[in-house]
Amino acid sequence: MQVEPIGLLTIALGFLGWIAGPTFAAYVFFSSTLLSAAAAILLTSLGQANIQPAHLLLGFLALAALVRRDTVRLVGRSLAFPNEGFWLLLTAIYAALSAIFLPRILAGTTYVFAIARSITATEIVAIPLEPTSGNITQTVYFIGDVVCFYLFYTYACKPGGIAALMRAALVCTALDLVFATIDLVTYWGGLGDWLSVIRTADYSMLNEGTVLGFKRIVGSFPEASAFAYFTVGFFAFCTRLWLSGIYKRLTGPLALATFVTLIFATSSTGYAAICGFLGALFVVSLVQVLSGPVAPRRLIFAMVAPVVLCAGLIGLRLDHSAWAVVQQMVNQSVLDKLASSSGVERTMWNDQALTNFVETHGLGGGVGSVRASSFPIAVLGNTGAFGAVTYGMFLLRMLFARKHRWAEPFPAACQSAARWACFAQLVGASVAGSFIDLGLPFFIFAGLACAGPQTARFARTASARPALFPAEAA
Repeated sequence: MQVEPIGLLTIALGFLGWIAGPTFAAYVFFSSTLLSAAAAILLTSLGQANIQPAHLLLGFLALAALVRRDTVRLVGRSLAFPNEGFWLLLTAIYAALSAIFLPRILAGTTYVFAIARSITATEIVAIPLEPTSGNITQTVYFIGDVVCFYLFYTYACKPGGIAALMRAALVCTALDLVFATIDLVTYWGGLGDWLSVIRTADYSMLNEGTVLGFKRIVGSFPEASAFAYFTVGFFAFCTRLWLSGIYKRLTGPLALATFVTLIFATSSTGYAAICGFLGALFVVSLVQVLSGPVAPRRLIFAMVAPVVLCAGLIGLRLDHSAWAVVQQMVNQSVLDKLASSSGVERTMWNDQALTNFVETHGLGGGVGSVRASSFPIAVLGNTGAFGAVTYGMFLLRMLFARKHRWAEPFPAACQSAARWACFAQLVGASVAGSFIDLGLPFFIFAGLACAGPQTARFARTASARPALFPAEAA
């Protein structure tokens, strides 16, 4: 085991979070999820497997939560049938058991594009199903996701929890944009890679790619696709808050800035997620406008969005040089990818993952055994029919269930924003997600989306919109 300098800093922040309290810890933890290119600890015994700063901090948060009696009680409420926590726990249990037993029981029955690479392999190749280090690492990551959901579910059930998590998400969004700015400025200024200090993980860093002369924005992430996947969640969250009139002078500019960075990241994951999110949001807004009175911003969005889209397309079409650039960008970042060697390879992963589902008789190859290029297919290939049903029930209830959640205007608006953030990331993962792990920010938003007040008194406490920062309340 090798502890990196950023790991020492993470440990120090973890202990500081115990002293400063859960709100400070939530800010630090949410921001640490941006450091997916960093390794706090390298596990040399598991082929240089990385423990990221966020997962290390998650351990501190979990230990701190275990000593609080109310946390255990609230987790128990989430675990009650048919709540979201119940279905997520079933998924986690099956995921862990499948990772332990299925690669051994079904060894050699099917060929898989494994997640773990051999020491000598230079590319991902099909190998017979067998136990690998990926079974361990992916199971640990998914269990971390589950723990993250329960922790932030319980935190959002308490007075002030919703507002604190909303503020932490906005701070994290701003920090994400800062990293993106540093990435661009240092590249175009020829100043070297200032973010190399946080690029310590033991995997490839694709941080210098360009498309038609545009630098592909990667920020603090190892590649543009990962940047786009995480950033689209923040974009959806800020956009939905702005439509609800929540801190509109902050959430509006943040939504616009994240949208621009997503466009210039030139990632098919980001483009698909943006289109899916905005398309679904427009349909929902239009239905609400036709059904009855709505907030002014929702009405403006439903009426103006089609006009802006058409005007933008017409303007680009009339400017031949601009239209040619847009066409080339779309072709290189989206259309041509399917015919590229990478696109062909990813299509093969999906085809083989579906074959693995069939050849394992619907059981799956076990979490961490099967690589895919689409989240739903990865779930089928790794966890089989049972895991797909339980995971699907968790996602459906998280997105659509309303019972026992916050009903007051401010917390309800924050929860709606969190659901839309999860939806946008699900669209992105469906395009390019290789694993069943949707990332810690997804499960923070999911915990926020599923929470409900502990008592009616707490509901009244959170009914009014709080000051953005504590100093404003003084």
